[in-house]
Amino acid sequence: MRTVEAIDSKQAEAGQSYRCTVESPVVVDGQPLVSRGADCVLRIAETKEAGRLTGNAELKLELVAVREGKELVDVSSDPAAVAGSGKGKATVTKAGIGAAAGAGLGAIFGGRRGAAIGAGAGTGAGVATAALTRGPQVKVAPETVLTFVTH
Repeated sequence: MRTVEAIDSKQAEAGQSYRCTVESPVVVDGQPLVSRGADCVLRIAETKEAGRLTGNAELKLELVAVREGKELVDVSSDPAAVAGSGKGKATVTKAGIGAAAGAGLGAIFGGRRGAAIGAGAGTGAGVATAALTRGPQVKVAPETVLTFVTH
């Protein structure tokens, strides 16, 4: 299936429907059931926001209907999951940068003991910075091809 509209996890809610088209003809036992380009309907089955420190945003989409001719036929499919990139690596990076900066400043102002205290404080500041924002959301662009297994 090929999406027609953009889907953004920031605004998407479970139950929302989106348009798509059939990318390849559906053939069963040599008989064409649905032709390429037929309209179809996706529904958001589930949304999951990215966490503040770890975790990916995720959308689970289901194929719920296909139009062949003038008739809209209900279908059932396994959900297709689309996930964003996680934030874990960014959190670790911010904590590492904070630790290095804190250790450097602590060493300048307080020697070895200051470096140790600065590293701890810098790590905390880096993690706190990461905790103020959520990870990236999932964006499914128009024309994205998704695969569904129907029942």
